[in-house]
Amino acid sequence: MALFSRRTILTATDALVNRTHTAISRFLLEHGLEDKIGGDSKQSRATGLARYLINNPDETNEYGENISDGVITALVGEAIRAYSYREAFNYEQFQRSHPDLYRALERDGYTVESGALRGMLPRALGLPQADDDVHALLDQYSFTTTRGHLDQGMAAHDRGDWAAANAQFRAFIESLFDEIARNLGCPAAMATSGQRRTWLAQKSPPFFIPGLNEWDFQGGGFMEAFFRRLHPQGAHPGLSDEDDSTFRLHMVLIVSRQLLRRI
Repeated sequence: MALFSRRTILTATDALVNRTHTAISRFLLEHGLEDKIGGDSKQSRATGLARYLINNPDETNEYGENISDGVITALVGEAIRAYSYREAFNYEQFQRSHPDLYRALERDGYTVESGALRGMLPRALGLPQADDDVHALLDQYSFTTTRGHLDQGMAAHDRGDWAAANAQFRAFIESLFDEIARNLGCPAAMATSGQRRTWLAQKSPPFFIPGLNEWDFQGGGFMEAFFRRLHPQGAHPGLSDEDDSTFRLHMVLIVSRQLLRRI
């Protein structure tokens, strides 16, 4: 499975339009894609490459390497080298010049550190796949409002509005807990979100599993602490920074995928 998401593939392949047709042809030839990508304009060729990678996430080259990963890593590497001078990498200039690519990589769990693409989290977490899984499961259960909070949070994160992103991530998880409770038959008498979360922990069998220390009714269970971590200052999380907001995004994707699968 490819390591990069649709958003990262689209932003990375956009860089091809700045090359000559000859350079694009050479790039496709290097990756064994010369017979698979058509188009008359540079934009159509870049779009065709993105579409091919998105539609064939598991395809490998003659060496057994994932083609999508190889293409995106090469494109990101070239973008990095453009801001490296005498072996010194200008991190701030790279961020300013490629904000969409930088944010997309960050969402996938990658950062550009010391002039190299590095994973922020273990690959086994599969953040791009987690993103896809969460959205598919939200649609499967018709959790429309819940998905709206997640999408708004991701959009805010993409544009660097950390406070807005954090507020939406918290709203997403609160809405997710509410929707799961309703899906599992929570009585209408449970009128508040707090009551519905407690019901999930108390129902038989419990949705929040005591044996996994997910809920202890004293605020020390994982799900209790996780929810508090998303809003340390109440319903209005206030100011944040990029690292903290990205951490929240990654945690939200990982935890929500686990809970949605559990339904």
